Amino acid sequence: VPLLSAVVSVRKSLAGAPMATSKKIEEKYQKMLKEIQKRPENRHCFDCSGRGNQYVVLNYGVFVCTTCSGIHREEQHKIKSVGMSTFSTEEIKALERGGNGTAKSIWLAKATQSEGQPPPEGDIPKIRAHIKAKYTQKRWYDEGGAPPPAAAPV
Repeated sequence: VPLLSAVVSVRKSLAGAPMATSKKIEEKYQKMLKEIQKRPENRHCFDCSGRGNQYVVLNYGVFVCTTCSGIHREEQHKIKSVGMSTFSTEEIKALERGGNGTAKSIWLAKATQSEGQPPPEGDIPKIRAHIKAKYTQKRWYDEGGAPPPAAAPV
């Protein structure tokens, strides 16, 4: 019986070990994500004039506000909340390479100064049209630019 309880004790401690390691890794990646989010180019929504940046559109590696995240969901884009979601290693690496600055050089590369201006926060019809023009129609996309960062499959 003492041997059996020792085996059970070892199993319990081993079962908890991966969780602790996983928790530490998750905390490390969450910290990295917050640092990426705080970069000057990522402090505002990429698709409207809003200051929010609480969501990530994984398809394009951009930070957006709540309103724009909803419009991206309508378009079947993959969205994650910065504060409420767990991000994979690949997603963090894609955001490290990407972000709003990189996305601007790709998705708004051919936009004139007036075209490149994001629509006003809260003007949902204009935001929806802007998002469709930018991503679906690739109206200002630079074919010769770097491809959008690969994150998770849609």
